Amino acid sequence: MREIKTEQESRSKNNIDAIDFALKDSLKFKHNRTSIIHSDPTKTSFLFWFFVSCYFPVITACLGPIANTISIACVVEKWREYGTPSPQSHNGDINSHQIRDPNGIFAVNVISLVLGFISNIVLFCHFARKLSYHTSQLINITGWTVAGILLMVDVIVCSEKETHPGQQKTIGFWYACITAGLYLGCTITLTLHFIGYKLSKYPATFNLLPNERSIMVFTVFLSLWLIWGAGLFSGLLNISFGNALYYCCVSLLTVGFGDILPMNVASKIMILVFSLSGIIILGLIVYTTRSIIHKSSGPVWYFHRLETSRSNIWKKVVEGKLTVNDEEAFSLMTKMKSRAVLRGKISSIVGTMLTFIIFWLFGALVFHYSEGWSYFNAMYFCFLCLLTIGYGSDFAPSTGAGRAFFVIWGIGAIPLMGAIISTIGDVLFDLSDKLDFQLARKFNIGIDTIKLLNKSYEASFKLSTKEATDNEEYHGDDNNDDSKDTDSNSLGLLENITEKATVLEKNSNDLINNMESISDEEKYSDIIPPLTEDKMPSNVSLEKILTNRSSMENSKFDRLKHLLKSLKLLHKISLENKNFKLSYEQWTNIHSIYPAEDLLLDETEMQNFWISERTPLKFPLNESHFAFLRVSEAVDRLVEEIIEEQENTYSMLLERRSSIPNNIAGFSHSGRVTSGSHLVERTKNSYSHRGAE
Repeated sequence: MREIKTEQESRSKNNIDAIDFALKDSLKFKHNRTSIIHSDPTKTSFLFWFFVSCYFPVITACLGPIANTISIACVVEKWREYGTPSPQSHNGDINSHQIRDPNGIFAVNVISLVLGFISNIVLFCHFARKLSYHTSQLINITGWTVAGILLMVDVIVCSEKETHPGQQKTIGFWYACITAGLYLGCTITLTLHFIGYKLSKYPATFNLLPNERSIMVFTVFLSLWLIWGAGLFSGLLNISFGNALYYCCVSLLTVGFGDILPMNVASKIMILVFSLSGIIILGLIVYTTRSIIHKSSGPVWYFHRLETSRSNIWKKVVEGKLTVNDEEAFSLMTKMKSRAVLRGKISSIVGTMLTFIIFWLFGALVFHYSEGWSYFNAMYFCFLCLLTIGYGSDFAPSTGAGRAFFVIWGIGAIPLMGAIISTIGDVLFDLSDKLDFQLARKFNIGIDTIKLLNKSYEASFKLSTKEATDNEEYHGDDNNDDSKDTDSNSLGLLENITEKATVLEKNSNDLINNMESISDEEKYSDIIPPLTEDKMPSNVSLEKILTNRSSMENSKFDRLKHLLKSLKLLHKISLENKNFKLSYEQWTNIHSIYPAEDLLLDETEMQNFWISERTPLKFPLNESHFAFLRVSEAVDRLVEEIIEEQENTYSMLLERRSSIPNNIAGFSHSGRVTSGSHLVERTKNSYSHRGAE
């Protein structure tokens, strides 16, 4: 009894592992991103620590290189000048007499630059997995904290002690203020990430995807391009490095202010080269940012919202406050999924627009004070910049504070606008799809249903509204008593096995080789037949055993044929429509592949499986791909059972050698196994390869 129980537990564990593989491979987010978060998915703290573990390192990777770029302008620019700046000249430089900074301020400024540069290198090495988490965090947090504090002290001393009446602060001073803030911002993000690790909310690692690691590479390229461009145009246009950096940002952001213009042939040629290359780098950053927001965070937020609703319903079921049957539980889960999708779209639009408004109004506030414009004109200027509209001499920042702020504000505006446009575009695209669907229903346009038939029930893949008329019934029978009559002697059984194996291999090859040639007229496929374990009675004659085995194999071959047909259709659907939704009947049939006892479900979970803790419906899934993987697993298991039965049959025949005719004595056991193994490998490898594609 203990051996039987151990075997059942082992089989259940293997089945659960297989189901977990199908879930993990079908999720619309990486399962390891959420599995390492040690927090209840229904709690708000789960979202907070997920955001910290995933996106705080990305934010730091963006802020660090930009801070280093601006910090170079802090060093090469003087921080003070005599008198009130006069109106700018044609090249954008300001006619004033700049004052040399004290040696102490300059030395501290250089030290801050070096520490920030070292911290960036360490962070880049950690992103490239060349340094451990603890080492990089220690160096980064210490380096950026010291760099930010030193620069902040420098700014305060210069502002309070070294700036005398009649002197003004230059663009270099304001660059220093911004750099200090960026350094300390890097410190805050990394410190919060380290606190989460110390609180055991996640392991010692940056929870990043490959595209999120690549965003630091793109940001470093952009920073190097800005540094090179600022140095180049500072010499070509005879302007300061700080103003040249501002000119480069205006050019890359495609905002034409017209306050600084290329006045010679060399500068006109180089601005073409610089702008084209820089815009490509910016495009990569915008695309990566959009990918992070939509493909990474969106499904996780959906999972959190749905899991919160599901857990509340499940709690009522466990407490006896709510009673539902299996179909009602599925319907309830479907409604919760629809609400979660709607709430996700609404929150995405509201969050994006709110971020846009804050970004817009805060920028207007800064330009209102730095440039002396009215707040309305400042709002007007910022809105035109966000839309990359430039009206020439209409409005443009002319003060050091305004130009320095525009550099950092403008660089942040481009990814933001990309996220806004893509978010609104996705919503409008979904609305247009729904409108097309409604029109199709109203005017009876298009194919409506793909029929999937089984002996006991009928299920449909709904595509629009018009029913397909082609039907095919499943005539296979799992009852041994009603199966085909077969020859009870050994020779007849072996010939039957050989013939079935040959037909199975031929049919499998035809399905594999002609997968892409599925005609549009094919509107049906048999639904997945439930897999039940056939029991063989004990203490019966060899003749009865052989007859029963032949009947069982006929049943298994028929079942395998219909599984392969279902697999073919699921393969086609998973390639053509990743948002395809399975019906209740189809989900129930997929779930029946693994019996409840193999899933270790208790009575409450068995009765309310679709809203239980084990339901796959609580995840954002590619449902057709999930079904494809489950059917693939069922095919593997069934083919292995057929091969095992052939081996057992051959063993029994050897034991009854005296009753086997002489012409069977040379039967090759290894040949049968080799043929079956060949079939398993071909079927498994081909469908696995096509599913991965």
